[in-house]
This record gives sequence, structure tokens and C-alpha cells, in this order.
Amino acid sequence: MTDQVQDSSMTNFSIKHGLLIGLVSIVLSIVFYIIDPLMQFTNYWISIIILVLVITLLVVLGLDVRKKIGGYWSFGQAFKSIFIMGIILSLFSVAYNFVLFKFVDPQLPVKANSAILESLTARLNSSNVSQDKIDEYTKSFQNGEFIAKLQPTLINEIKAFGYGLILYVVLSLIIAACIKKKAPLYATPLEGDTSV
Repeated sequence: MTDQVQDSSMTNFSIKHGLLIGLVSIVLSIVFYIIDPLMQFTNYWISIIILVLVITLLVVLGLDVRKKIGGYWSFGQAFKSIFIMGIILSLFSVAYNFVLFKFVDPQLPVKANSAILESLTARLNSSNVSQDKIDEYTKSFQNGEFIAKLQPTLINEIKAFGYGLILYVVLSLIIAACIKKKAPLYATPLEGDTSV
């Protein structure tokens, strides 16, 4: 397979796998929203589970791309493939959140703010944190900053996409370093091959 054909195939496989991960992510988000609209904001385990699932899918589907293009790829190829998947996932995430906050549940930012403020205040009180510290930690929830960050505006969506890209650059670097695989310099003889 020539390098150009291999690169084109790798890009196509990466796009398809990115779409798959994006769809899985959105389906999970919808399921969690149906169960409890505030669950993703107040239960940190949900965020951790989704992150672990996304990383697992990036690794598994990255290995699948490597296999489909011949079983070997450089760090750069691995990074590019996984980052393409990350870009698509980030786009899906931004689009889903925009639709959710703009059309499906426009009051969700306010409800999420109240739920997080209540949960955070309760945790801090149970940890015997002083009221001054509680006020400091909950300031962005009390003054409306957090609500403003969740509003579906062009600036907020661009920021969310940018943060997603930063996350996926880091994840792509780490995963690519783990799943790169150089082709052997010399072909190894097959069993029973006496021509060598």
C-alpha cells in the first residue's frame, strides 16, 4: 500500500470511527438526561465513566485503524488518526449541548447551577469548611458566572470546542505513544522457508 493510499484509508477509517464514538457519546448523554437531567452535572462518577469509555473507544478503534492499514504506523500517523476521532467527538459534543440548552431544555443551565450549588455547599459543610471558604468556592454559582458559561452562545460553543480540542490533543499524544508500532526493518522468514 502506497503512503498516499494508506494515509487516505487511515483518514477515512478515522472519520468513520470518530462518527461512531460521537454517536455513542450522544446516546449515553441522552440516556443520562432521560434518567435525570441533572445527573451529569451533580454526579462526578458519570463524567468519569464517560471519559473512561471514550478513552477505551479511542484506543480500541485506534488499534482497529492500525490493523486495517497494515498493522504498523508511526507516532505521527497514530496521533493524526486519534486526533481526527477527537475532533469529530468534540463537534458532536458541542452540537448536542447547543441543541440541549437552546431548544430541548433552555432552563437546564439554571437548574444545573442550583443543583451543583446545593450539592457543593452540602459537601463543604459536611467537611467542616469555614463559611468564608464555602462562599469563595461557590462564588461562580452564586453570581451567575456558571449559568453564563452554559448558555448556548457562539462564544461559549467556540470555547467548549477549543477546550475539547485541548483535551483530545493531550489524549491523542498519550494514546498514540502507547499504540504506535513500527514495521520491522527486515522481514522474518516463515516457518519451513528454506530460501533464506
